[in-house]
Amino acid sequence: MAKIECPASPLIPKLEGLHLFHFDGAPCAQRVRFALAEKGLSRGREVKYDDTSEASWKGEKGSWTSRIVSLIKKDHLTDFYSEIHPDLVVPALVHDGELHLESMDIVAYLDDAFGGDPIIPKGDPRLLEDVHNLTNLGKELHRSIRFVTFKWGLGSFGKLNKKQESELRRLIGTGADKESLVDFYDPYNRDAIPDQISLNHLKKLDDSFQMLDQRLANGQPFLTGDTLTMADIIWSAKTLRLIECGFPFPTRYPHVQRWFDRIKSRPSFQEGVMGRHRAMSIAFKAKAAVENLFGGGIPNALRSFEA
Repeated sequence: MAKIECPASPLIPKLEGLHLFHFDGAPCAQRVRFALAEKGLSRGREVKYDDTSEASWKGEKGSWTSRIVSLIKKDHLTDFYSEIHPDLVVPALVHDGELHLESMDIVAYLDDAFGGDPIIPKGDPRLLEDVHNLTNLGKELHRSIRFVTFKWGLGSFGKLNKKQESELRRLIGTGADKESLVDFYDPYNRDAIPDQISLNHLKKLDDSFQMLDQRLANGQPFLTGDTLTMADIIWSAKTLRLIECGFPFPTRYPHVQRWFDRIKSRPSFQEGVMGRHRAMSIAFKAKAAVENLFGGGIPNALRSFEA
């Protein structure tokens, strides 16, 4: 469940309204902001993620308070944030003093707590099962997105310095899932991840998007039919990240590209997902374009599967 009983941070029970600890460029946080916008909740005032002053506690009706946890500045590798999210990842949502973690659990919570069109369908068990199956597949591919993003997107920019790596190891004792981060960063920081591992993750993503492309070949507007669901939310954030990393969607998955164009045109996507992420998105795409130009990008790697 998303709700965390007895959170370690003394700030959490003091917060009123909605407070989102997030980073604009993080796909998991983008999912939650997409859902917030779908529910008619706008981005409100900006407060420092570690602001504990009484003036920062109160939220505003109809909006959510933005608390940026910069992954670039490594704000997530701090004692303060580890008490909010023991896994040192974003997002974390606080609603009237209650802490909610894991992005898709948060999306489900928002669907229950606020009005508007349902994101999780009701009344049709087969449709609900389909939505959950696609959502769970998206969750399973989280590590694949990480490997592909760091190899073909961030490159050396994503590495931790010695101090940051030491902080990660020190904070591991307070989180259940931090071991996977240590296991990832240890070889990544030393350029020791075998190319075949990255290619295996790329193949998993390619197979999944081929499946989605076949599913959308009948012209249905959304992944499970005629209405937007949480499956569209999780997969659209993944699609955006992979487009930024150089995935050739128009030629390799044309039906997915048309679906994503529909999603992208929604005001909720533009406000919630793109918002202040546009400059970073352009930078990602520019880096990918240069790598593709010199044959070192994802399209060339995908061609290896066809050899």
